[in-house]
Amino acid sequence: MLQQVRPKITDGKTGIGNFGVGIMPDGTDKSLRILITPDGFHFKPTDFDDLVLPSLSFESTKGTKYDLSINDDGALLINGIKYTVPTNQDDETIKGNKNYEGKTKLSGGLQLLSPNGTVFNVKLDDVGKLTAEKEETNGDKK
Repeated sequence: MLQQVRPKITDGKTGIGNFGVGIMPDGTDKSLRILITPDGFHFKPTDFDDLVLPSLSFESTKGTKYDLSINDDGALLINGIKYTVPTNQDDETIKGNKNYEGKTKLSGGLQLLSPNGTVFNVKLDDVGKLTAEKEETNGDKK
């Protein structure tokens, strides 16, 4: 498929009249193409073939401003910070150092690995006593 590219504008012309707003984006000096009329905007995809947006700015309903951009690796950045997709997947591994602020609740238990890889189940009873037990495998304690 042959991709259209907007010709270089060498002798641009514009016009405003009872027809709407016209401009010569196609690079000819003989015709104005009408871009804005009372019924809307009339652009072609080639009108934007050289459009480069380094970032987009958004404002929340509360007035907080957010800047969205993409780094050289193609990662989405929000206010310059790489966006990490939150997940609610079963059996996932999350790598990297994480910092949590506020309260974190764990349901279903907590397991910790010793330096040699032994799995310990951490338990808390109703009076606040914290214990760690080696995980059992085939009915035997490790």
